[in-house]
Amino acid sequence: MREKLTRYLKNLIHIPSITGNEKEICDYVENFSKRYYPEKNIIRYSNSVIVYEDINPSKKTLTLIGHLDTVPGENDFTGKIIDEKLYGLGASDMKGGLTVMMGLMEYFSNKPKRFNLIYVFYEKEEGPYIENGLEPLLTEFDIIHKADLAIVLEPTDNKVQVGCLGTLHASIIFEGKRAHSARPWQGENAIHKAADFLKRLADYGIHEYEFSGMKFLEVMNATMVEFTGGRNIIPDRFVINVNYRFAPGKSIEQAKKDVLNLVNGEAKVEFTDLCPSGDVCLYNPVLSDLIEKFNLSVESKQAWTDVARLSLHGIDAINFGPGLPSQAHQKNEYIPLFNLFKNFEIFQSFIEM
Repeated sequence: MREKLTRYLKNLIHIPSITGNEKEICDYVENFSKRYYPEKNIIRYSNSVIVYEDINPSKKTLTLIGHLDTVPGENDFTGKIIDEKLYGLGASDMKGGLTVMMGLMEYFSNKPKRFNLIYVFYEKEEGPYIENGLEPLLTEFDIIHKADLAIVLEPTDNKVQVGCLGTLHASIIFEGKRAHSARPWQGENAIHKAADFLKRLADYGIHEYEFSGMKFLEVMNATMVEFTGGRNIIPDRFVINVNYRFAPGKSIEQAKKDVLNLVNGEAKVEFTDLCPSGDVCLYNPVLSDLIEKFNLSVESKQAWTDVARLSLHGIDAINFGPGLPSQAHQKNEYIPLFNLFKNFEIFQSFIEM
């Protein structure tokens, strides 16, 4: 099986699938699925695919989920194995996870298993929250909601990552009056008006929260700026993009209030790309069984993933995948083949009767 997994991953990384360009890789996955499942059990929606079994109500249902797209990037060693690492854009994030899903689809096509299995391959995860391809699948197809546990195979280095931070972006807009920089008293410098806010933002630091026994770190940072004018003009507008990462248990409305409190009425605020936090579902019996059976390390997810979207739909979900988080979005991305094989073998052992 290891040879097949290596081949499947090579095939996937040779198919370009930057966000918005997932048709070819979706066609590949759909055609692969047809080898092992009847067409009535395969749903193609845009450039996403759901593959499922007829549900046996006497069994728990496990849903495995992976996104088909990658960010843009460069890789000088695509398809090469160097020091037992397979290189390619998306190798860790998350075509390694997709490979495990495909391997399990093949392996369990004619073998008894403990769970009903549902596989979800979806588009546009790396783009804006509102365009994410998982949302219409959750809205349109009830089959995903049958999951007793959903596992998103994002890169976690074979550790179980529970929950996830919520995230929002806010444009903090300072307005002034335009003037010549030689006569600044005739204007009002919008950049200078942001000084007190920037000092408070710089002093915000790290806020540690514990939720269901797991530690999450809330952070708020300026990430971009824009202004009007030129280098000899007192600007009349200065906009700071603030990204706030907030802990599970905090709603989007509460997170917005945190930002507004920091602004303290000194500027206009426009919120964009609002993404909820994800639940910490350590109470889930299927998850407890998985962790205990393989003595898996458990940690909080100090980032955002679609675990949050699944939580919003009432589905218990975690991240558990073979890729290295440190390799996500890196030039010359790779995945250790040991990680790939180990992840498959854990799932194989867990699902077998």
